[in-house]
Amino acid sequence: MKKFLTSLFCAALSLAAVENVEITADHFEASQTKKVTEFKGNVHMRKGSDELNASKVLVYFDDERKPIRYEAIGKSSFIIHMQSGQYYVGKADRLVYWPKRELYELFGNVVLREPKLERTILGEKVVVEKATGRANVEGDAGKPVKFIFKVEEPNASKDR
Repeated sequence: MKKFLTSLFCAALSLAAVENVEITADHFEASQTKKVTEFKGNVHMRKGSDELNASKVLVYFDDERKPIRYEAIGKSSFIIHMQSGQYYVGKADRLVYWPKRELYELFGNVVLREPKLERTILGEKVVVEKATGRANVEGDAGKPVKFIFKVEEPNASKDR
């Protein structure tokens, strides 16, 4: 038991030291053999200026106990800050973050808002590259991609 708790503590330290990640949850469980840590119930995760709230978050580690993938399952809400200074606020049924590539994959009922530009994207799969701010959006047969934005036309009221 003591060895198990020590390895859990080391895994938690590697999370914080390598990625500057802070996670709070109602329940925490880890498996050294499967190289996965599970957080359940009211999960709140902060990585730098990015934030995530979800029902459950799984953190997958490599052989050196460095995180290779974060997966949020269950209605997730998030704030993602791009390197350019812009940011997205959104929600999805599932979110996967790949830290080495700084890539977010959002799945199921995705709503992605860009508050500064008052734009909203809705789709079934969205991929966001943190370094470039590029977003790729996919719909499906029952739910096409939707893009909502404001357009100001200077003389629109005069033409009527």
